[in-house]
Formats: sequence, C-alpha cells, structure tokens
Amino acid sequence: MAKRDQHRRRSKLNIAERTYGMTQDEKRRLYKLMRQNGFRKKSETEQAALLERLIATVESNSGRREYETRFAHNVGVATKHETRRRFKVRWRLYTFFIVGGIMIALAAYLLWSYVLVIENITVTGSERYLASDIVECSGISVGDKLFSLSIKSDEVADAITERFSYIKDVKLRRRIPDTVELVLTEETPVFIAELHDKYIYLSEELRVLEIADSKSPGDYIGMKLPDMRIVATAGRGLEMDESMLEVIKTAAAAVCSDEMRERTNYLDVSDRFNISISYDDRFLLELGNINDIEIKLKIAFEIMKESMFSGGNKGIIYLENVNKPSAQVDNSVKLY
Repeated sequence: MAKRDQHRRRSKLNIAERTYGMTQDEKRRLYKLMRQNGFRKKSETEQAALLERLIATVESNSGRREYETRFAHNVGVATKHETRRRFKVRWRLYTFFIVGGIMIALAAYLLWSYVLVIENITVTGSERYLASDIVECSGISVGDKLFSLSIKSDEVADAITERFSYIKDVKLRRRIPDTVELVLTEETPVFIAELHDKYIYLSEELRVLEIADSKSPGDYIGMKLPDMRIVATAGRGLEMDESMLEVIKTAAAAVCSDEMRERTNYLDVSDRFNISISYDDRFLLELGNINDIEIKLKIAFEIMKESMFSGGNKGIIYLENVNKPSAQVDNSVKLY
C-alpha cells in the first residue's frame, strides 16, 4: 500500500513537471487521453513512455489549432483584399468589353454604310442576253449595300431564270469591297419539236428554251411528240400526261448518250408502243416500247457492223423483241 502511494506521488510529481507551462485546456486534453489509454494501470516505465507520447500529441494539436486560428484570421484579411482586387479586375474587363463592343459596332456601321457599297455589277457566262438586261432583272443596283439582306441569291436566280429561258443556273458572288458578280450557266438546245404550228426548242432534260414561229438552222435532234394535250412554256418543262412524259424523258436520255447524240437525227415518241429513232441518216431503229432501250441500242450497234450494211446501205433494224432482233436493207427507207 505504501509502495503504491509512493508510486502515485512520483507519477503526479513527474506529470506536474512535464505539464508545467501548459494551458488548462491542454492539461484537460492530456488527462482525458491518459484516462482513455489506461495510464494508471501501466507500469512506471510504460507510464513514462505513454506520457511523453500523449504530451507530444496534445502539443501537436495545440500548435495545429493555433496555426489554423492564425490562418483563418489571415485568410479573412486576405479575402477582403482579394474581393476588392477581383472587383477592380472585373470592372476593368467589363469596361474593356463594353468599349470594345461599341468600337466594333461603330466600325461595322461605317463599313456597312460607306465602304461595303456596290459600285460594280458584272455578268459572265451569257452569250444570248445583254448584261444590262440581266442586271435589271436581278433587282440589284449600284449603291445597294453589298451584304444587304434584301439581296438573296435564290430570289435573284429565280427572277433571272424565269425571264430568260436559256439560263439554267445563276450564282451570285460578292467581292469585297464593292463588286457583285452574276455567274450564269446557259442551256444548249438539243431537241426541236413542232407543236401547235410552233417550233419548240428543248434542252436535254426537256426544258422549254424557246418557242419560235420558224425553224432556225442548227444541229438539233428532231422530235415528234404525241398527239395529246401538251402545254409548253418557255423556261419550264413540258406539261402533259405524267406517264407519257416519263417515256419521252427516258428515250431522250438514251439518245443523248455519248454514242448516240452526234449521229441521232430524229426521235419519234408519238406512240409509246412504237418508238423509233433515225440514226446516222441511214438507219431506222424500230424500238417498240421503251423497255430495255439501252440493250436494244447495243444490239442495233452490233447489227450495223454486219456486211449487209457495208457500202453505205440503208436499212431498218427491228428491236421490238430483244431476243429476236432482225434487220433488212432498204435504201428507200423514210428516215424522218
């Protein structure tokens, strides 16, 4: 009993020495840690080691808390300065962007009003029409704004192609600072057909290019149209029965191929079941209906090479049945 009391007194004395200079809060934390770690149940050697470790823990935590307190204070002070600095930076940025935006808007207005103004209008690609007529039809005038929203490429193209039937396509190009260029693509008449005592000039796609009272000389493919209601309007396609129109378009596309176009003289599509082609001023190709027209034309080319047509003989090639084609020499054949 006396030994235990002596040990306790020695421990208290040792603890008092080791905790000298500590704050009351630090001492409370130390005693709490001692109780939690069973300080009194340990031997003197273990108590000494544990005490050193617990004191180090308390002092370390105290230092960290002091640092955190000081850091929080410094952060609070720094935050005020940082807020002021950021406010100044933002204000400068806002001012810069506002002034910059005003300057850009002013520059754009000056360019729009006084610099980017149309002074020149050029027309290229047209051989049939006067440039002045094209410009007048386009609705574009000298003095207009170069990038005016009222100048729309589609509307300009529609206006020109509707009035000038030979013009297939129009491209509008703006050239900074003051030029507008109208680039035209003109159609070439491929077919000529007689309709209602008028001569109709047609493109490869059967677009009506011109309606004339007389036939003008040229390298055209003659076409005989069916006897039905057909409306022809310059600048537009033929208006007629849709199924018959498809037959005519298919036949027209066939004779416009590379092998056929230069030597085809006449295309008779007046009867969808008895289509015929006059070729090279020598051959009458009786195709029957439009079915397998490409195969029929290939067969016709092979028959043309036969000896019966040597020496410039004319003839008729019957291609209604692709499985049984036939031909005959007929130098008096009526080609067109």
